[in-house]
Amino acid sequence: MNPKILAFLEKERVCVLSGIIPKGGSHSSTVHYSHGVNPLRFFFQTWDESMKVEALQKGTDKRASVVVGFSEQDNLTLQMRGALRVVSSPEELEAVYKIHFKKHPFAEKYKNEHTVVIEFTPTWWRYTDFNTTPETIIDME
Repeated sequence: MNPKILAFLEKERVCVLSGIIPKGGSHSSTVHYSHGVNPLRFFFQTWDESMKVEALQKGTDKRASVVVGFSEQDNLTLQMRGALRVVSSPEELEAVYKIHFKKHPFAEKYKNEHTVVIEFTPTWWRYTDFNTTPETIIDME
């Protein structure tokens, strides 16, 4: 992955996650994220009664989109579409929590029996830097 994009993802902490809910509508939420590379994937810590989790547990549409970058001062954005899944294996959860709590140490206090970790894997992404003329666009490799 492009080093500019990785640096951007390391710097940013919040994104918008949008998915399909059981009744067919969409739901968006602003969430803290952490991420892994090779393959690129994003992790979100939430609770078991959230709309995101409800949709995944009902086996409905797992398609989702994520946008990182909201600052008019930075003028950078990463837009993605892909799929969500619940991380359930204890070994995988342990590895994800290490990544997530390193970026968001405060999140550890919310970990309990109602905590659920969701993974987003992008199937397409586009990074745009609006600080250049013309803007710099980097599409999924």
